[in-house]
Amino acid sequence: MIIINARFLTQKVTGVQRFAIEISKILRKLNREIVFVAPSGIIDNDLARELGAIVIGKSKGTVWEQIDLRFYLRSKGNPLVVSFCNTGLIFYNNQIVTIHDMSYKVNPGWFPRTFYLWYNFLIPHIAKRSLRLFTVSNSAKKDILKYLNIRQQKIRVIYNSSNLNTNNNFEQIEEGRYLLSVSSLDPRKNLNNLLKAYKDIDTKINLVIVGLRKDNFELDETLLNERVIVKSYVSDDELASLMRYAEAFVYLSLYEGFGLPPLEAMSMGCPVLVSDIPAHREVCGDAALYADPYNVEDAKEKITNLLNNDQLKTELILAGKKNIKRFNWFESAQKVLDSINELV
Repeated sequence: MIIINARFLTQKVTGVQRFAIEISKILRKLNREIVFVAPSGIIDNDLARELGAIVIGKSKGTVWEQIDLRFYLRSKGNPLVVSFCNTGLIFYNNQIVTIHDMSYKVNPGWFPRTFYLWYNFLIPHIAKRSLRLFTVSNSAKKDILKYLNIRQQKIRVIYNSSNLNTNNNFEQIEEGRYLLSVSSLDPRKNLNNLLKAYKDIDTKINLVIVGLRKDNFELDETLLNERVIVKSYVSDDELASLMRYAEAFVYLSLYEGFGLPPLEAMSMGCPVLVSDIPAHREVCGDAALYADPYNVEDAKEKITNLLNNDQLKTELILAGKKNIKRFNWFESAQKVLDSINELV
């Protein structure tokens, strides 16, 4: 028996949940005997039905994962359980967990202290006990090996991909000409430096920021004006449309395990500028323009160059379309299933 921890069905979708959703949908097709279990409070009931998800227990969140899920597994003879979203069960050996990055170790200040303390206890514990670890890039794997006492052979790299629908004829979003950035609004995403780089650029270009707000971060109000448009949530189709018609996609994150939004932008034919960090170099290759995320003047110069250089835009768009072919959700899900089958 194989159990998937589908707690992600109760969470708002960021890159971590996107990984879980897309891999799970394909796993469901590849092996109908896999069982998806979730707490109550499912957000997307259509997706839950597609996965055949079973709601168990009375708790939610971490309590559900550590208590209700554990009791369910015990009732089924302690089968293999797979978790896709950075967490897993304490004191349970027959599991595979996914660690997307080591950001809580790279800079604890990016997170609320309670979150940091919990992850600082949980991640090393579940990583040590798990039979396998999944992560989303070789860059993230290198960080796991740096910060955790884990054998290299235990880790499997499973790439993300883009699931945006590139075939629809989307209507252009009425934002005029605009730069686009898509990320959670938290310190690691470096949005205030993006705002600083943007504020002196051609006033005819708007900046659209799409992302869920976090409690430990606020955009610098002194850098906001009528040209900065902040959207807390958009549908996948709206996101695809925003990316299709943007002048450029800008992502100045300070640290990533993978960094899915630039890849999604490439899939929509949008030229991409990203921060010069290891994960972006691995994922974007020569299909992006790179800027120093700590150097506002460098970012401003690169953004201006991209906006004013049509040849560079075209080269990046073509390189992006080529680069996206390296990533495929089906291939990633098959690697997940192969790793599972090695253990059952």
